[in-house]
Amino acid sequence: MRGRFDAAYLLYDALLYLAGLFLIPVTLLRALVWPRSRRGILERLGLARADPRFADGLLMHGVSVGEVSAMRPLVAALRRAHPSLPLAISSTTLSGRHTAQRLFPDLAVYAFPVDLPFACRSFLRRVRPRAVVLMELEIWPNFLRACSRLELPVAIVNGRITERSMSGYRRVQRLLPQFDRIALYGVQNERYANRFRQLAVPRMRIQVTGNLKFDNLPAFDPEQGAPQPWSCWVGDRVAMVLGSTHEPEELDLLFEASRRPEFDAVLFLVVPRHPKRAPRLLRDLRGAVTGRPGLLRSQQPDSEPPPAGAILVVDSFGELEAAYRCCRLAFVGGSLIPHGGQNVLEPAALGKPVLVGPYTDNFIDEVELLEAGGGLRRAADPAGLLTCAAEWVADPASAADSGRAGASALSARRGAASTTLRMLEEAGILAPHRP
Repeated sequence: MRGRFDAAYLLYDALLYLAGLFLIPVTLLRALVWPRSRRGILERLGLARADPRFADGLLMHGVSVGEVSAMRPLVAALRRAHPSLPLAISSTTLSGRHTAQRLFPDLAVYAFPVDLPFACRSFLRRVRPRAVVLMELEIWPNFLRACSRLELPVAIVNGRITERSMSGYRRVQRLLPQFDRIALYGVQNERYANRFRQLAVPRMRIQVTGNLKFDNLPAFDPEQGAPQPWSCWVGDRVAMVLGSTHEPEELDLLFEASRRPEFDAVLFLVVPRHPKRAPRLLRDLRGAVTGRPGLLRSQQPDSEPPPAGAILVVDSFGELEAAYRCCRLAFVGGSLIPHGGQNVLEPAALGKPVLVGPYTDNFIDEVELLEAGGGLRRAADPAGLLTCAAEWVADPASAADSGRAGASALSARRGAASTTLRMLEEAGILAPHRP
């Protein structure tokens, strides 16, 4: 059995080194063109800068922006309960590291090493954590093997695993044993717990702790209005947000809306998932949707409200929450196309009724929770969505009731940070490392 495992690791490493032969030229070129990327490249190879302030601390890893952002309530809970515990953050992507530096400016932020034996060993010996916490699910065989050899406990928090991922892990787990190297699994719900059990994870290692994303949401406060200039732009008018949208969702929805007189006075706030699309999107909308002024957010004077029935396309980052705060209802994009949907929690937490299309695989549990609570409606196509939207446009009291129902459903799910913290404490994950 041991020989089979060693052979599997040898084959795995050989494939990684082979891939590296193709990636090295690209990486070197990137380092020459973007000098800022050099530090990240060195850290990915295990050459992290040793920082004695964070030695014997807790290393928390999130693969990218979403996972790093979800750490916030757990980091806050750790700081309150264990103020002397050093914390460090790692992320695989550059955007994830930038997010970590913005959210946690006083913590060390590292690039997670590539999964090669030398890189993983060097990284862990330089950072010197007492334990490692992986957000959601990050299974890298050589990294886990290095942690095991250094006797570093590893825990999964906010764990989740899709049906597809589970099937893939089941095919390889006999050759690359990984799940037995993880001491503790804190998972979001019972559905994910059952999937981990099917991977032969011992039941005593699995605990349902809830979803940290619920703790990360803004608290619903009906008295808190939108910031300027959004409150000036919208005022008392009916506004509908098309948030985190993908092509061609905006055109499909707004073309359909242009055929319905009940939307003539509605101000549409379009916040594409990728703001760089905004100028071209506005040109397309002006060509396809007649009779409505089309405006770019960057060109709209702060003190001048858009005309009645306008379409305001947001071409800047970080303003989706402000748009949600001043609207009556919100459509969340990525759900009218086979993308899987974007985050429905943010508008719902702000007390806004939510509309989505049929493709919501990325947020199945969240959509089901909000739909059951009365804060979300689904439709198969743009026509169906706008039929639902028309009811909330015409009846502000009904829209407000639905929004409050959604916010209440989310509020009942808060508390994952404290549950996760208690799990880590009871398992001894936070205790000082004694190799």
